[in-house]
Amino acid sequence: MMKAPRLKIRDGCPPLSWGHPDSPQRELCSVCHGKLPDVPLMMWTREGFMLQFCDACVDKWITTE
Repeated sequence: MMKAPRLKIRDGCPPLSWGHPDSPQRELCSVCHGKLPDVPLMMWTREGFMLQFCDACVDKWITTE
């Protein structure tokens, strides 16, 4: 069975806008505040805080370990 790659935010990424637990989902990218694609990359902490990324920011700021 293959393991899913771990995602990492690259060094130098601008400040992120985190979504809070139990808050409505935003419709903007957590990095550039641009429009999100129909299926954005979304990441959560164990505490329920969320980030979501547009495709351009995924290409620029997300890498695999």
